Parts: sequence; structure tokens; C-alpha cells
Amino acid sequence: MNPPVAPSSNSFRYFVVGVLCVAVLLGVYFVRLNAQVDQEREEAAERLTLCQHIESVARAALPANLQPPEACRQLKARSSESVAPL
Repeated sequence: MNPPVAPSSNSFRYFVVGVLCVAVLLGVYFVRLNAQVDQEREEAAERLTLCQHIESVARAALPANLQPPEACRQLKARSSESVAPL
């Protein structure tokens, strides 16, 4: 006769399912975070382009010592930092 088969434990299955769920949730979180960062980067590039356009128009209209607005200076500083070589 065969010895009785012990009931298999489901704890390993629960562990695997739990790990898979955590992996999927982290994947979704990082995809959304990456999309948000990309959108913010795109918006910053648009604002920088607009600032540069406004500055060029203002220089053409008022060539005497034009100071760029603070927001444009901050955008230029951020863009130069993000483009800096490694």
C-alpha cells in the first residue's frame, strides 16, 4: 500500500501570487511616474521655448538692457543642468 499523501501547503502559492501582485503594482506605479515626469519635462521645454521667443521679441522691440523675467532664468538654469554632460 502507498503511504497517505500529506495535503500540500498553499503557502508557497500564496507567496508567489503575492510577489507577482507586488511586481505588477510596482510596474504600474513606475510607468505612471515615468509618464508624469515626461509630461512635466515636455511642459518645461514648451515654457522655455516660449520664454526664448518672448525675449527675442522684446530685444527687437527694446534693445536697451532687457532683463529676462525670473521664471525664464529659472527655466534656463534647469534646462542647462538637465542637459549637462555626465
